[in-house]
Amino acid sequence: MDPIASRPSAYILLGPPGSGKSTQADYFGREFGAAHIDMGAALRSAAAEPTPFGAALSDIINNRRELVSDGIVRSILENELRKVGASRPVIIDGAPRCGSQVHVVISAIEESGRTFREAVFIDLSEEDSITRISRRFSCSECGRKLILGADLRTASSPCPVCGGEVSQRQDDTEEGVRTRFRVFRDETVPVIGYFEAEGKLLRVPGNKTAEAIWGDIRAALI
Repeated sequence: MDPIASRPSAYILLGPPGSGKSTQADYFGREFGAAHIDMGAALRSAAAEPTPFGAALSDIINNRRELVSDGIVRSILENELRKVGASRPVIIDGAPRCGSQVHVVISAIEESGRTFREAVFIDLSEEDSITRISRRFSCSECGRKLILGADLRTASSPCPVCGGEVSQRQDDTEEGVRTRFRVFRDETVPVIGYFEAEGKLLRVPGNKTAEAIWGDIRAALI
């Protein structure tokens, strides 16, 4: 048997704000037993640690609001891959964020004993991104995620579960989403172009239900 082919697989999940990457990562886990490595969550967790590294990382992420260095990305990703274990496939969400991180991420994947198979890009327009995200709210009491027009009649409606006050993340407003989409376009679209040129990109339309998007991904990978 080809030793490369027998290695566990690694996939990269790409998409603009509101494209539903976390939901698709959950589908990956159920279908292929893949562990979801959420690099954004991993970085926030590391930044919350009471260490000099955590304090420096928190300053970059929370105060300066800058992209972390490629070296930090590699260190965090290598740590997450070790925690998963060497025999389990992974789906990585949140890296690479820019062109300089591509080879950093691929190298970390290969050194973990996995084979990078494909980058999956959920393609969603800016207007669809704004529509989806600007409808997201959460309850300050029970933490439930709520959707305006489905769970809430108006933005000032109380939580239908516990009656608590609902609120919206500052960057989930239309202005905030446009800023995040611009960052995605400027920094991550070149990453998509790289994988496409390498023949390693699966592009799926994101203007569908989560189930339909997964159906497209699953049909292409199986």
